[in-house]
Amino acid sequence: MEPIQNHPHHPKHSLRLQANYSTHKTCAYLPSIIRISRHEHRLSFTSSLTPEKWLCGVCRGKIDTNYGRYYCVKGCIYGVHSKCATRKDVWDGKELDGQQEDPYEDIIKSFDEISDGIIRHFSHQNHHMRLDDETNRKFDENKRCQACTLAICDEIIYSCMQCDFILHQECAHLSRKKQHATHPHPLRLQVDDIEDSLICEACKRESNGFAYLCCEERCDFILDVRCASLSETCDRRCHPHPLFLTSDPQTSQSCSICNKLRRHRLNCGECGFVMCFKCATLPNKLRYKHDEHFLIFSYDKKVKGQYLCDACEKEADPNKGIYMCKNCNVILHIKCLLGDKVMYMMPGKRIIFRQLKIDILLNNRLTRDICSQCNKRCKNKVVYKIFDREILCSFCCVLNRKP
Repeated sequence: MEPIQNHPHHPKHSLRLQANYSTHKTCAYLPSIIRISRHEHRLSFTSSLTPEKWLCGVCRGKIDTNYGRYYCVKGCIYGVHSKCATRKDVWDGKELDGQQEDPYEDIIKSFDEISDGIIRHFSHQNHHMRLDDETNRKFDENKRCQACTLAICDEIIYSCMQCDFILHQECAHLSRKKQHATHPHPLRLQVDDIEDSLICEACKRESNGFAYLCCEERCDFILDVRCASLSETCDRRCHPHPLFLTSDPQTSQSCSICNKLRRHRLNCGECGFVMCFKCATLPNKLRYKHDEHFLIFSYDKKVKGQYLCDACEKEADPNKGIYMCKNCNVILHIKCLLGDKVMYMMPGKRIIFRQLKIDILLNNRLTRDICSQCNKRCKNKVVYKIFDREILCSFCCVLNRKP
């Protein structure tokens, strides 16, 4: 076997089989500089021995410094096993040695500051928006953030100075491009209608708000903005330990809250707790039109006893997650407060699916419509209207609709 000369990981000497410095054939051609989905900076390969004891940023296992691994080029205490760093779900396969940093590696702002507290957001360029930090405002369930589609509660917001367009301050600051731990390619923020792409890959919910789409032409990955806001290390009030994005998305586990089998999930590093993205992105607190106080999300496996949902009057189990007002003892199922899969579908907006223009309407008429697909009464918080006459009760019925 011919020796390898000037290898980037061991440039001072040539490499031969059974030499003092040996390497697997596959390891010999590991890239020098890469970008992975789990860290904000580029990583560089090193084979140097170091006294530090690190945990792999992907699998959370110990890193043996006797072997090669990747470390942050900007000095973060962050390392990754070479096998973990070059997994297809973590790395996009590109060698970045000698290449300048791409635009997505820096934060790209979504708005221009016009003056103190006044911005022009790229999603609403014809009007200016004013910062509103009054958090004790009267609750109106019809006032929603255009990005995440959730009703406005006590959050700081930007509101349009000429129309009813509203963004949470946090949503207004969303970067136009970003890297997320769930996907190896960079993502771009999409604010216009997303044709034929309504379901988030991580939580499997439909959404007509803003979303992050993959920048690669042949990749259809889509992430709603709430799932995109989850960092790799996540703290949730309903669990005492830090949660980490699972190290192996090719496997599935049952969520400890909803009991649904999910591929994208967060795992506890100290116990067997598992949380799917759908449950992890539920708001910690919400308002309810029949209660003057906030309802707090509550989950507790140890709670015993029966509770009743104030909306449907059926049993509400804290073991499966509920919303509760501790001042008034008001209790609601998640789906009774937010809806089931339609919790991120904003009424009053139009979506485009299979070249059909579909209006999303509130299902608040005294007489509920009958779905033209399943022939059942429409029970969800919103309905889908096609051709200004045809009513469907769910996106599932839209999918099954015959042309």
